[in-house]
Amino acid sequence: MLIGDANIILRIILNDNKDMTEKALDLIENNKVLIKNEVFAEVVYVALKVYKKEKYRICDVLIKFIKSEQIFTDSNEVIMLSLNTFKDSSFDFVDCILYAYKKVLGYEVATFDEKLKKFLMK
Repeated sequence: MLIGDANIILRIILNDNKDMTEKALDLIENNKVLIKNEVFAEVVYVALKVYKKEKYRICDVLIKFIKSEQIFTDSNEVIMLSLNTFKDSSFDFVDCILYAYKKVLGYEVATFDEKLKKFLMK
């Protein structure tokens, strides 16, 4: 199994470099690829801040991407809840991952962020 980095995903979802997009698609079609949560966080950040993409579009594309038979994550349930929460909230993506860890896996989250604390109580 390979671990994919943010550039592999970004080439696919942005389709901004035909050669690299084809290579990235070929890599995923012919391998099982693990995408770590840290990589998803980088993809979301770069797509939002560098490429100025709308967060709902980023989330929709990543949700579709994750559903590929060749893509594996630490926890599909955690990353899917993170993306869906991010799409519909004002929280940053990492806070949404923390929220999902609490809701899906029962982890307690230590934070001084009062807004996040209230969110975690939902």
